[in-house]
Amino acid sequence: MSEAYQVTPSVGVNIRSGPGTGYSKVGAYAQGTVVTVTATRDGWGQTEKGWVSLDYLEAVEAAQRVTDNGLRIQARYIDAGRKNRPGGVNPCGYITIHETGNAARGADAAAHGSYLNSAAGEAALVSWHYTVDDHAIVQHLPDGETAYHAGDGPKGTGNARSIGVEICVNADGDFAKARENAAWLVRLLMEEHGIPIGHVVQHNHWNGKDCPYTIRHTSGTWEAFLALCEGGPCAKTNRQAVQARFGLSEETMDYLEAYRYGADLLQKLAAAN
Repeated sequence: MSEAYQVTPSVGVNIRSGPGTGYSKVGAYAQGTVVTVTATRDGWGQTEKGWVSLDYLEAVEAAQRVTDNGLRIQARYIDAGRKNRPGGVNPCGYITIHETGNAARGADAAAHGSYLNSAAGEAALVSWHYTVDDHAIVQHLPDGETAYHAGDGPKGTGNARSIGVEICVNADGDFAKARENAAWLVRLLMEEHGIPIGHVVQHNHWNGKDCPYTIRHTSGTWEAFLALCEGGPCAKTNRQAVQARFGLSEETMDYLEAYRYGADLLQKLAAAN
């Protein structure tokens, strides 16, 4: 978890070394201070400086981040202190695109978030900033923190200077839709951090791994993805264009979209002369 709270008492609130009055006082927050609580225990909240009583804090309504296609970004941060949350300062110079490689049914964005915030995820020493599926975007780390996703070492440019985005490939999901949602997220991140399209790169760019696998092995898909990141035609527009050009029925269009690479086929047909 990671939530913002404001200190309410006029005298401020003490910061303690642990979750209780039996722990030593290590400082204090003044009234009105906004703090980020990364973990809670027995009515106490952990901040970057120590533990404070939640009785003296009031939740702050955070600004909601929403992509242009209406997807709300769900912040479910890896707990502070886990080994796969290295912290540090990420200047957000790049966006790195991955695929999860996990085709298991139910392996959606929420499931990957649970994995990262578990003992297994911590032991694997892996982390990234966002996971995207066909219906949701889950954020696991603040953009401004480094992560372990690029395979180029703790101080490598991929890990230390890029935002990692994983696209789900679960068998019971719609990969084309997940890829489209990822493009909408990338567009938002580009706007927020001033990242140029030339700095939206594949995982392969950093360490040679064949990732994002499906995108890399489907002709034209990476180019179509980057075009959508820049505001290119969406899947709905492609469907409408193809249907109007070739006079196809709704049933035929549904069949084409259900095809494994249907979104790519529609994109090519829509762009054909």
